[in-house]
Order: sequence, then C-alpha cells, then structure tokens
Amino acid sequence: MPLFAYNNDWSQAGNNFDFLRLVLASLVIVSHAYPLFVGTEDPWQAYGAPFNIGQMCVMAFFVISGMLVTRSALLSRSLLSYIVSRAMRLLPGAFVCALWMAFGVGLAFTTLGVFDYLTDASVWTFLRRNTMLMSIQYDLPGVFKENIYAGAVNGSLWSLKVEIRMYILFGTIVFLMRLKPVWMRYLKYVLLTLFIVAYFRAILPPLLPQGALEPKTNWIYGYYFAAGAVLLTWEKAIPRNLAVAVALFCASLFTVNTPFLDPLMRLTLPYLFYCLAFSQTGALKGLRGCPDVSYGIYIYGFPVQQSLSALFADRFGMVPLTAASLLITITLATLSWRLVEKPTLGRKRKVEEAITKLYRRVVPSGQI
Repeated sequence: MPLFAYNNDWSQAGNNFDFLRLVLASLVIVSHAYPLFVGTEDPWQAYGAPFNIGQMCVMAFFVISGMLVTRSALLSRSLLSYIVSRAMRLLPGAFVCALWMAFGVGLAFTTLGVFDYLTDASVWTFLRRNTMLMSIQYDLPGVFKENIYAGAVNGSLWSLKVEIRMYILFGTIVFLMRLKPVWMRYLKYVLLTLFIVAYFRAILPPLLPQGALEPKTNWIYGYYFAAGAVLLTWEKAIPRNLAVAVALFCASLFTVNTPFLDPLMRLTLPYLFYCLAFSQTGALKGLRGCPDVSYGIYIYGFPVQQSLSALFADRFGMVPLTAASLLITITLATLSWRLVEKPTLGRKRKVEEAITKLYRRVVPSGQI
C-alpha cells in the first residue's frame, strides 16, 4: 500500500512542474542580466525588496523541490534508491558543466598562458568542487577578472549546495519515520513542526532590531523546502484555488519596503506554486510535455552571461545580451538533458543494482 494517498495528479503529464521550473530558471537569467551586463540591481531589489527576482525564483524552486524530493523519499524502494536517484539527477550534469567551464570557458577567457592555466591547482579544485556541489568554487585563474561582475564564473551554484543539504535532512527524516509503519502517521506533524520553527526563525530578524538575531541565512531556503514538504504531506487538508493564491501573493507584494513583505511572502509564494503546479487551466495544460531542461538552464546560464559580458558588454545593451543568453543557454541545457541527464537517469536502476552487488561481495551475508 502507498505510504500516502494523494489528491493531486503527480504524474509528469498531469501537472505543470516542468514548465514552472523552466520559467523560473529563465527568470533567474533575466534577473542576473542587471548585475552582469550593466552592474545594477534588478528592478525588484532596486525598488526596495530584500531580495531580487532571481532569489525569489530560487525560493520557488525550493518549494517545488520540497514537494517532489520528499515524495521521492516516501516512494523510493530503499534508502539506496533515494540516494542514487538524487545523485544521478545532479552530479552527471554538474560534472559535464564543470568540464565545460574549466576547459572551455576557462581556456577561452583566461589571461594566463595555456600551460600556466592547466597547471594551476585551482583549476582542478574547481572541477572537483563544482562536480560534488558541496563546497562550491566560483573563480578560475585569470577568468572574467575585468568583467562588470568580476571574477565569478558561475555564481548560481551556491543554491545546489543548500539543496543537497535539504535532500539529506528531509531524506533522513522520512527514512527514519519509515522504520516503523506506526511512525508514518506522525510524519506530517514532524514536518509541520519543522516548518513552523523555520518560519519563525526566518522572520524574526526583520521584525527585531538589526543584529538582534543573526545569522538567519541558513534558515531561508531550507524554510521553502520545508514548505514544499508540508504542502505534499498535508495536501488533503489544503484546498487549491489559483485565483485566491494569485490575489494573496499580489497583496503581499504591496508590502514591499515594510517588515511584512518577507513574512507574508513565505506563506503566499509556496501556496501560489502549489496551486500553479496542479492547475488544470487550458493555458498551462497546453504547455505540458516540454523537456525537463530547467537544471541545465540554471547551471549554464551564469557562465554564458559572463562570457557574453566579457565579449560584448561594451558594444550591446542588456536586452540583446539577455536574449542571446537565453537562446544559448536553452540550447546548452537541451543538449545536457538529451545527452547527459536523461541517459544517466535511465541507468539509475542499473547503478543501484551494481552498488548492491558490490556491497554483498564486500560484506557477505552473515557477517553483518
């Protein structure tokens, strides 16, 4: 029997997750265009918001990940299956992107000679760290040092480190609760408690005098992941109404430049994307079936923009550079999906079986 019964259609053909992630990843590129091409904040942050449009999109990404990854933990055959699924979703694509950045972008734009560049230890730590994604390295020797946004080759990778930690935390919670069927009755209450604690821990600093409760950064994106997990496990008690969700979210935006924007958005943004994900409106339904290229867009967008900035920022304006960034990035992301991500995801079961066989060979039955 399934661990949870769901009201919503979680099949790929029955929801809008792929399209929403594609839009969010593309908006991150638009948001990054301001600091990378003209050296300014994006309009939303310039207006007085405590975060930019790109960060708000990452928050929505975490809501979606909280729903989908927690569901993956609930439905996985085993802990090994969950770990393999998570690793193969992120690491092969990250490895190929890191190779491209280190030996494509890096060699093309470094001010060092080829020998000096390739023998610099930071090139190889860049490759390792940005494949494993747990200790991100942003710079390469002599690369983009004269850019408007100087130094960083891929400033988007920071969120993947946080996301992996959420995979570990929420996966651990779910699999601990799965040890005994009776414990599963309380999983949604455990996740709700975590959500409430994260909510109040995250919103307290803006409501208190500056510096009264620092730092809060570690709670921000983890909170949105927890919100997604709660929306999943409490979906039977949470009605969907897209019109209400849009109205509430728009109302929260009117509190910009006040201490209330952040607390309100933490409630309205997760609910908005919960409703959007399962909306059956004709416009959204007609956009289903697009390739799942959002991950590729996210990891390739920043270095593509930095490359265009290095080449053309003094000759072209932000709009044509942003359009070119989107076109090039979506092309690279599509290639990544078809040649790297999708084929490796199709081998998850084989990798899981190979690890199991190796484990049984190293630790024979009866010696555990």
